[in-house]
Amino acid sequence: MNWRNITAKDLGKVTTKLSLEPSSSQRRVPHPIFWYILDGKKTLRITMPNVHGGSGSMSTGFLKKIQSSLHLNPRQFEELAECPLTPDEFEQIIREKLEPR
Repeated sequence: MNWRNITAKDLGKVTTKLSLEPSSSQRRVPHPIFWYILDGKKTLRITMPNVHGGSGSMSTGFLKKIQSSLHLNPRQFEELAECPLTPDEFEQIIREKLEPR
């Protein structure tokens, strides 16, 4: 898949948009870790890039890791970064993925 240019700044907006909570153990890791909270429980652990790293686009490998930790397919992940995917739509996707089959 060809990724569009997604920057650390774009991913910072995702952090705010989804109200991701920073992990309390930030000192020991090279990249900040955040939690997606669903129904008061830490549900998804997401490693995000350091924003001070520059405004260039993120590596494909790092984007795939973030996409995977968010439990999104590539199209959904790009929509999240570009803003058409709302926090409520993201919550619905996660609820469907976590639903027992």
